[in-house]
Amino acid sequence: MLKTSTYENLTIYKMGRSIGNFVPYYVHAFLLEDTLIDTGTGFAGAEFISALKEKKVSRIINTHYHEDHTGNNHRIQQMYSAEILAHRDSIPYIENPRKVKLKLYQKHTWGYPEGSEVKEIGDSITIGCYEFQVIPVHGHSAGHICLYEFHKKWLFTGDMFCGVKNIYLRRDEDFGQMLSSLEDLSKLKIDTIFCSLKGVVICGGNALSEKIKYMRNLRNEIISLHRTGMPPRKIRNKLLGREDMMFYVTCGHFSKQYLIDNILASSYSNVPVE
Repeated sequence: MLKTSTYENLTIYKMGRSIGNFVPYYVHAFLLEDTLIDTGTGFAGAEFISALKEKKVSRIINTHYHEDHTGNNHRIQQMYSAEILAHRDSIPYIENPRKVKLKLYQKHTWGYPEGSEVKEIGDSITIGCYEFQVIPVHGHSAGHICLYEFHKKWLFTGDMFCGVKNIYLRRDEDFGQMLSSLEDLSKLKIDTIFCSLKGVVICGGNALSEKIKYMRNLRNEIISLHRTGMPPRKIRNKLLGREDMMFYVTCGHFSKQYLIDNILASSYSNVPVE
């Protein structure tokens, strides 16, 4: 499934694997001038390629190596002879995606991308009349970058935003690193966020501030309850509820309990609660 929309000079591609009329998870790719920011899932590849037929694509920037962001790299590179750029720590996994062992739900929802040739991105990049700062961020994956355009106050966040309130943490994520990276991003003047999950987020700076506030408050509540002697499982039930469908569908890869445990295992548990 693929839907196309526009925002100013951007073309936005919202895509996912259809199960009948149901799409369990959407991901967005963005085309600015001749540059694609991420390429979505390969299961929507035929529709995506068709939608790009009248477009010029000379370059792809991958925010990170995950399969729902690099799924159509190879096809587009072959069709357009497009250059692909990414952070150096993402390059080995984009070139050889099977270095990452996907979970069953990942294989079903996105599948393994084909490998593609990649070059290391610099500290900044020009796209037409736009000048982007390339910002490494941490906590979601190795080699993750965000792109910031100072004049437009645009921030392309890959998977670093994904909504204000998140009650799960992936087993390969780090809550503290994510919060620190988001706090650094919040120092920028941001009007609009372009999020791989949520698409266009108007008043992006406010949304980012709300996310940081939510994460700090949640962290503080977890630590405070733990210091009273409450066990981690009871903290989860009180603040986030029992594990639900997300936990079981992903075989525990997304977990409320892991969010609790990750915070308690971090240095945050050894510092005063705000």
